[in-house]
Amino acid sequence: MLQRYKHIAWVLVTALVTGCSKDFLHQDPAAATETRHAIKDLAGLRAAINGVYSLMQNENYYGRTMLLLPDLRGDNEYISVLNSNRYRNLDQYIVTANDTYITDTWNQLYAVVANANMVIQKGPAVALAPSVADSTEAMQIVAEAYAVRGLVFFDIARLYAQAYNYTPDASHMGIPLAIFTDIEEVQSPSRSSVKDTYAQIIRDLRQSIRLFSDSRSTAFSSGRINAYSVKALLARVLLYKGDWEGAEITAGQVISSGKYELLPTDKAVSDFNQAGNSETIFEVINTSVDNRSTDALSAMFNQTAYGDVLATDDLRNVYNEKDVRLGFIKRDKRAGNGGENPANIITKYKDVTTFAESIKVMRLAELYLIRAEALGRLGREGDARQALNSIVLRANPGTAPVTASGKALLDAIALERRKELAFEGHRLFDLARTGTPFVKFLASDRTISVALPGPKIILPIPQRELDANPNIRHQQNEGYN
Repeated sequence: MLQRYKHIAWVLVTALVTGCSKDFLHQDPAAATETRHAIKDLAGLRAAINGVYSLMQNENYYGRTMLLLPDLRGDNEYISVLNSNRYRNLDQYIVTANDTYITDTWNQLYAVVANANMVIQKGPAVALAPSVADSTEAMQIVAEAYAVRGLVFFDIARLYAQAYNYTPDASHMGIPLAIFTDIEEVQSPSRSSVKDTYAQIIRDLRQSIRLFSDSRSTAFSSGRINAYSVKALLARVLLYKGDWEGAEITAGQVISSGKYELLPTDKAVSDFNQAGNSETIFEVINTSVDNRSTDALSAMFNQTAYGDVLATDDLRNVYNEKDVRLGFIKRDKRAGNGGENPANIITKYKDVTTFAESIKVMRLAELYLIRAEALGRLGREGDARQALNSIVLRANPGTAPVTASGKALLDAIALERRKELAFEGHRLFDLARTGTPFVKFLASDRTISVALPGPKIILPIPQRELDANPNIRHQQNEGYN
């Protein structure tokens, strides 16, 4: 994809702005293909950032794959014996560099990067507008673009590169960093180290925070990146990096901001899918107009659609019977002849009527768990238990609070992350960064033992990308050559 970076950027930005900007529609077709003319005023900049968010809805990103793969390739989910043949190779750890899902996901994520880069390139000129209001909004949009680019780089790294601590100095291969904004030249970057990859991600997020601060923006929406959601994302990245102090401080800033509240126990399940609920920090908004139909994540769970993906017994058994989060797993029969009976039907995403469920990317509950883990690793165990018990007792007010210390406390935090964040695209990444071996469960009681650290858990660089970009041709991930 990167070898074709210029072409993709032109086509996508042109299409997105054409769909949203009246001013752009009056340009001649030749001029419309020139990205450098697509974003020339605030209307064009608005259209471009809306287009960036629209690309994130795609089934090859947050519309399905980004939430599905980490749980499916971990120990939370498996593909039913009765299936539509979707994601089966990924489920069984026999994926190759020619896999369509791998290639399409890579291309989709870098397409988001390409369009965010256009906003980053063109936005500062728009921000020089004489109108204070226009200048503030333009700067805010550029801040959003930096944050989105940082998030996407982080997601690419989590999918296609080993965890930060895979080598002592994080010198192992990371991802190609397509940060250039001169689209007049084809970009073919080689893979940066993971250390440099994380440095770029953190730079993007910190730059976003600075721009939000400079703009004095008061914009606040769960469906758009804002100053608080950037900090939440930064806290997550710092946790993955092992910067416990930074993760604790940043997560604490979001928690103490007062902008978000944990859903009460009796609403934790029923209001989870409600767009803009009190707990949601950032989500990819879907409406009935956006309708992804059978490509939506919910179609992989709902038994009136494909219903291929089931929760493992191993996951279901970690919940206490009074834990409200069991409401996201329905014990029932797999639809169709020959399917599992009983089966653990996932109901966290289930709308196959309007397909209007918004995908949760960051929730306040995760921030409490980030803070708990960081505090636990810093030896501040009392504060860690307090943060952890905010989530434990919300899920089951009648249970005893966690009193563990040392490794047992860290184990309790890891377990709570598994319970709270199940089906939201975290599990495999948590296992990878903590180096925790696990059993991958398959249909018909088959299993795969996955040793960590190890090469199995990351995806191969798509073969088409290796063929197109000479600078990464010999940089395939271990085990896929």
